[in-house]
Amino acid sequence: MKTLLSICVALLLPLQATVVVAADAQPPKVFGKKGYFWDEMTPERAAVLRGGGDPVKGKESFRGCQGCHKADAAGVREGVYPRLTGQHASVLIKQITEIRAGIRSNPKMLPFVEDPAIAMEEIGDIAAYLATLTSVRENGKGAEDMSARGKKLFTDNKCFECHGKNGEGNAAKSFPVVASQHYGYLLREMKWIKQGVRGNSNPDMVKAIAKFSQGDLEAVADYLSRLPDYRTVATPVASK
Repeated sequence: MKTLLSICVALLLPLQATVVVAADAQPPKVFGKKGYFWDEMTPERAAVLRGGGDPVKGKESFRGCQGCHKADAAGVREGVYPRLTGQHASVLIKQITEIRAGIRSNPKMLPFVEDPAIAMEEIGDIAAYLATLTSVRENGKGAEDMSARGKKLFTDNKCFECHGKNGEGNAAKSFPVVASQHYGYLLREMKWIKQGVRGNSNPDMVKAIAKFSQGDLEAVADYLSRLPDYRTVATPVASK
């Protein structure tokens, strides 16, 4: 009887420990929930940033991502998958770690970036590799040129304060490059951010585009898609 009791206790202990861990686990803080902070530094994100990345190793690790984002990391013109070439490493690290943490909702990408699909160290390597790339393929644009209207909306609503006047983003503040991104991807993500369903929506951006109509969103997406790669924009030479 004692032996049987001992076996039962031994079998129950791991289950009890699991229940305690699950009960202690905190749900992710997502947009719209109490305590959400857009740029909150998760432990994993902080660890990846500290560790940096090796672009040579990242090129090899990126092979598992090529099915969707393609071998050149330029995604698809229809915008189902975004262009990743030249994106700031800090932005990529933020997005990947937030998908892994359940902060950003991306069910399609999650199986490919969660552990053990890729190790934490590989996140920094992949981000470092993608940041070095320049896309040679033309990106997807709107059916008609609405860039004049889109530029006005982008300027009037001060979107450049985060994303830069040339759509170059801000690596230090983890604001993404949006220049030359696929029109379809830009439009979809703006819709999700406006609706607050992306999970890691930036409250400032939600507020900025709250009153945008469908046509407004299309115009801004078209304008940004037609901007040249920010790295090809010449820096003005100061007059003597």
